[in-house]
Parts: sequence; structure tokens; C-alpha cells
Amino acid sequence: MIFPYKKKKISFLFSLLSLAVIAAAFVGCLWQGNAVNSEDDIDSSMLCQQQNTGYYSQQSPLDRGMILDRTGAIFVANQKKISILARPSRLRQVDDWLAEVSEILDLDLPTLKDMLADEQDLICLKDCISEEQGRKLKDMQVRGLEILEQYKRVYPCNSLASPVLGFVDQGGRGLEGIEYTYDSLLRQTKGSQIYPGRQDLTLALSKDIQSSAEKELDRQIKRLKAEKGCFVIMGVENGEILALASKPSWDPERFWEISERNIINYSLQDNVDLMILVPLLNWMFEQSELQKSEILPLGKTAHQCQWEVLDKGMVLWSPWTEKELKDIVPYNDISRDLWGLGFGQFTGIDLPGEGRGSLPSAPAGLRNSLLRQAVTASPIQILRAFSALINKNILVTPHVALQSTDEFLIPGSSANDQKHAPISWLTEELIHKSLRKLAVRGGPSLASIRWNEQSDQISNQFPAQVTALGFWPERSPKVSYIVLLDGVKIDPRERRGTLGRSLVVAKQAVQIPLKDEWRTVKTEEAERQFSTMPNLKGKSVRQALDILQSMGIYTELKGVGTVIAQKPESGIPLNGVKTCSITCE
Repeated sequence: MIFPYKKKKISFLFSLLSLAVIAAAFVGCLWQGNAVNSEDDIDSSMLCQQQNTGYYSQQSPLDRGMILDRTGAIFVANQKKISILARPSRLRQVDDWLAEVSEILDLDLPTLKDMLADEQDLICLKDCISEEQGRKLKDMQVRGLEILEQYKRVYPCNSLASPVLGFVDQGGRGLEGIEYTYDSLLRQTKGSQIYPGRQDLTLALSKDIQSSAEKELDRQIKRLKAEKGCFVIMGVENGEILALASKPSWDPERFWEISERNIINYSLQDNVDLMILVPLLNWMFEQSELQKSEILPLGKTAHQCQWEVLDKGMVLWSPWTEKELKDIVPYNDISRDLWGLGFGQFTGIDLPGEGRGSLPSAPAGLRNSLLRQAVTASPIQILRAFSALINKNILVTPHVALQSTDEFLIPGSSANDQKHAPISWLTEELIHKSLRKLAVRGGPSLASIRWNEQSDQISNQFPAQVTALGFWPERSPKVSYIVLLDGVKIDPRERRGTLGRSLVVAKQAVQIPLKDEWRTVKTEEAERQFSTMPNLKGKSVRQALDILQSMGIYTELKGVGTVIAQKPESGIPLNGVKTCSITCE
């Protein structure tokens, strides 16, 4: 016997099973229409599909804006590869268009037919087709034919400025450096299918000065057997970072090969003590407290810079005598003034990973007591404060991007509009006197060596931290610089002249036009020099990109290596030319 409630239950189960079959069939249809065969080596998560009257364009999200130096030289660009794909299940009336597609792709008809006879859902008919081939295929509007635009992030300068530039992941998202900070700006697109739009980013860095700074930093690291370090040059009036070298660096295109702990911008690490600045700040305060009758003429108080031992494991290069340095006693409001100079806070630099440092609430009033406390800062913080002490008591915001791009900063990257009260006793007359005191034509104005006080000297077991500060020109500074070397195993006092070479690079940086002056200079040079398309054949990718960028011409890049072909050809008048396609191998 079958009970009535069991009949109802069986009927309900059959109904439920029928609905499940229908739903599965529906989902299967959708999957069949959209799935990508993983064997085709195409990451479906990276494809953005757009439908336009039966034509499908798939575009990789790696289409990002270029990153340029202040003169227009290219730091980062994109290499585009266009492929033509086919979905055989969607193709209709193949004989009507097959011959035309065969001619456009330069594929023989039998080969193309065999490819389309494949049972795979998605087939790559041809890689690396030209822009012109892509346009012709698009105009045909054949349903089932798709264009895939893939972009590879290329760094023509290799590891140059890599801690500043950062890198991106396979999905085109910035993971480090400027690529991370301005990710939303660099990823912006205008929706074009063949000519993708994006926002380029111009940096305050100069490629030539950056290269010189990295070479000099490498030299100092080698001479003093240091483990790591940084060298930063900044405009004292506006905070533009003209060079930021940090070692070790890496190849942005192969960043995964380096240990994660070495992917660090050392200019932002807050593990540097303030020994290099405390004597200067104390001396300036003491000068402000003196009556005019007590102030000696500068000529009678000035000293040549020399190394003086402050305490065990603490040595300072400065214009003060050993007695003057040993008489240093932190004044009551030094913590307030250190806060006013930005210590214990973020500088607002547009790079990720900045540390805020540490600052005691009230230092003890004993000789060198502040130097023994856990007072730390980053090289950027120290450079910023030093610049304020030599330039009108103005605390600038360091920045790497040249143009105003605040709306594109990631949360937490911009300055928090912190208002820093100027140091009340720091007068223009006192700053001028300090400049004359600190002026050194052949090396840094201040330098410090710090190592473990358990040892009498620097060694492999007890390496040192070395910091140097300077500026140029000596009477009216335009740039300031800081060098930090960590893990130093050879005493700089034994390698005279090692730290002094940094000033040579700073003097080169002074020649850079600031703000928008470079745009005018570059435009005038281009107008005088270029009226026809130059010959790019035989030049490297980097040389060709630099030339075209300086002329204001957008570059379509295919391949890497040496230029073997260009369009337009050399000698063609530049009237109306906006794009040049170059092929390299």
C-alpha cells in the first residue's frame, strides 16, 4: 500500500529534480558561451569583454599610463600585443568572409579552415597582428571573431629608480612604489578598443641625475663595505625629489626573484638616529639666546669641518670643536621644535611604506642624553627638517610626482594637512648665519657615524650607520641632499673623500630647471631640432622611445631589442603625425 502523503512527496521530488535539470542546462549554455579553454594559455580573469553590434573586443587590464621623468624621458611604458581569436561555435556563413580574413592575416586558406574545424571553444588564429590588421577585422564585424589586446609593463631603464617606480602584478595592479600610489590614475582608460586611452604620469625625477646618484651610492657602498643605503636630492623650496637612489634595487619585470625583505625603499625607513641634526639645532638655539653684544663676528667663530668624537660609538663631522660639541645640553623645548620640524609624523611623500619615527615627550637635560634615547627618523624626514633650517623656516612636503595628482593618491598616501608652526626663534638672520657656518665646498656640511658602544671601533661584528647632509649653492641653497649607509664595515675616516663625492651630483641637480620651466625648454629644443621624422632604425628601444617622447609623438611598440622598422618612415614631414609604430627584435 502506498500512503497519500508519500505520493505527494514523490511528486514533489520529481518536480524538484526537473527544475534542477532545467537550471543545469541553462547554466551549461551560459558557460558554453563564455568559458575560455585554459589550455589556450589565456587567463580568463584578465579579459574584459565588450559587445558592440556582434563584435567582441577583449582587453587586458595591463593597459596603464606611461611614467616619465621631468624631461619626458620614459621610465615605464607598455608593450602591446594584439591577437585574433575565434569561437567556432558562434561563427556563421564562414565561406562569405573566410577568404578576406585569410588575406588580412596572411594565412593560407586551407590552414585557416583546419584551425576553424577544431572543436575547442576558443582558438587563437594569429598572435602579434598589426594595428591595421586589427582595424580591418573590426570593420568586418564577424560574430565569433574576437580581438585580444594584451599589454606587458616594460621598464626600458631596467633597475634604475626601481624602489621609486615599484611594479605591477599580472592583473595590472600596482603593488609597490609610484605604480601603487597612483594606481587609479595609471589604470584610467577611455574605452577605445584599438587605441586604449590612459593617463601618463610625469615625475620630478631626472633620469640623468637619478643615474648619477645610483652610481655614486654604489661607489660609496662598495668603498665602505656597506650592506644598504640611500641617496636623496630634493629641491629645498618646493620639495621636488630630483633623485632618490636606494640599494639594493631590483628588476621591476622580475621582482619576484628578489627576497621580499629586500624590496624596501630605505629613504622611508625610520631607523636613523638624529645625532646629525641635534648639534645644529642646539647651536642655532644658543645663538638666538645671545645678546647682540655677545655674538662674535662669524669670521672669528668659523671652523673648518672635522671629525670629532662625541662619545663611545658616536662621531660627528661638523664645523664645531670638540669642546663645543661636548657642551651640548638639549634645551627645554627641543622636543617641541623637533615636532615642529616634522619628526614623529609622516612627511606626506607620495610613496608607500613611510615610517613616522619616534620622538620622546621630554628629553633629559644631560649632556648627549638626547643622543642616547630612542629618537629615530627616516632619511626623508631628516632631509626635510634640514631643508627647513637652511631655507626660511619652511617645511615642504616631499613629492615624486611633478604634476598635481592628489585626487589619484591611494588613501593614506597624501599629507594629512598637518599644520607645522614655524620655530619662533628661527630668524632669517640666524638662518643666514647658519648657512655660512655650514658652507663646505668639497663635501657634506654634516655627517655622523654611529655604532654599538660595546666596541671601540667599527668592524664586521659591529657595523656602523653613516649619515651625511649637504646643500648647494652655499649661499642660496636650491637643493639639499642626504646619504645614508647602513651596515658599514669600514670607517669613513679611513676612506677620505668617500662622502664628499655626493656634492658633485647635487651640483649637477642644481642645473635642472624647476617647476614648468623644463616644458618650455624641451618644446623649444624639439621645434628647432625636429621638423621631419628621424631615422630610428638601429637604435635601442630606450633611445627610440626617448626621441619620440621628446617630440611629443605617441609610440606603438612591437617587440623588444633594436628597431628594425618604423612607420612613418624617416624623412616624412611631421605635420599632423601623432603616432609612430616601431618594430624591434
